[in-house]
Amino acid sequence: MGTPRFKSKRKARLACRFTTGTIRVDADGRHVTLPRLATIRTHEPTMKLLTRVKAGTARILSATVRHERGRWFVAFQTEVKRDLQPVARPDVAVGIDLGVKALAVMADSAGEIRTVTNPRHYDRARKQLCRASRIVSRRQGPDLRTGQKPSKRWEKANAARNRVRTSVPTACTSSPRALQPSTPRSWSRT
Repeated sequence: MGTPRFKSKRKARLACRFTTGTIRVDADGRHVTLPRLATIRTHEPTMKLLTRVKAGTARILSATVRHERGRWFVAFQTEVKRDLQPVARPDVAVGIDLGVKALAVMADSAGEIRTVTNPRHYDRARKQLCRASRIVSRRQGPDLRTGQKPSKRWEKANAARNRVRTSVPTACTSSPRALQPSTPRSWSRT
């Protein structure tokens, strides 16, 4: 196993998880009680969770408190009881194919084909990456031949592009030329 790795306090996300103790949504629907933190007022109403807990259809398993962008958030992990919906046509089988362009293509036993369109995350992410790459290309980047350092504006734009690149699916980051099949070249000796 080895020695434990050092975790910097600056980089670690401020968060903690409560699994035991008093974890509840108060009756007014605007306060949450957590162990060691007492009662805390919430920004959003928690009436939906409160009504499910009171009705006995939900049970709070844990609460996670985290600090993000200057605000504190609490997330509840719950176990929810749901009524099973009866199947409309139990004798029909459906084949589902998940893809990239279309989210799902379904074919039932009657031969009817239905397509569920993608929610356009891929297209939006690709557009953001193209815009960020265009900004980087207009800045004065590093010159490897002369050893010239990049400008501060290029470094800033490149950092922004890298942030976008991590959120884009891998198919987005490859160039269109890399997706095309390579053509065989003929070599001749003279």
